[in-house]
Amino acid sequence: MMEFVAAQPEEYRAPVMELISGGAVMVAVMLHLDFADEPVRLCNRNVPFTDMKWGHEWGAGGGLLVGLPEVTGGDGQLAPFREYQLGMPDEMIDNEQSETWAAGVVTMVGDVSNYRGRDAGLYLQLFDPGTETPMGHPFAVDIGFMDRMTVSVLRGGAIVRLTTESLLARKGVPPYGMLTYFDQKRRHPTDEGLQFVTEAGKLIKWTDW
Repeated sequence: MMEFVAAQPEEYRAPVMELISGGAVMVAVMLHLDFADEPVRLCNRNVPFTDMKWGHEWGAGGGLLVGLPEVTGGDGQLAPFREYQLGMPDEMIDNEQSETWAAGVVTMVGDVSNYRGRDAGLYLQLFDPGTETPMGHPFAVDIGFMDRMTVSVLRGGAIVRLTTESLLARKGVPPYGMLTYFDQKRRHPTDEGLQFVTEAGKLIKWTDW
């Protein structure tokens, strides 16, 4: 906890320390999904607020966050994949255009270039219980990259499941995949430097210093 306080700008350290030393702490959960067309920033508060670090507005959307991932870790405490569940209740759907809405969700899930490999972050924000305003900078609970998205249409709405990959999911290898010929071609289409790696049955890894 002292590291969290020390990471705050100097002007916030004393008031943040006072808040977390008290009997009750007011905290908001914040979810950032960096979609290419338009980033999504949700919080579980009823009233939107602007954070004091990036100056972004976090919209009230707590009802959409129906399932958050465990953050305790997987094998070796790396927790390589986590799953977020975003609920879309029936009142958000125009029943007269339900087919159009369903097609839009399917299109969103299928447009992997809009989200795959892009940032996802779960944060907590302290609030002053007296004024209900943010105090200090948000602190990260989970940071990763969006990977896969699926949708389940249920009675009364739908649930979008978004899997994210931890920054440490593939320790020792490059982000977004093993460094094979196909990975390199995806990054640099004209590069033929790893052409025979797959055929040789070898895998290029980062050194583990």
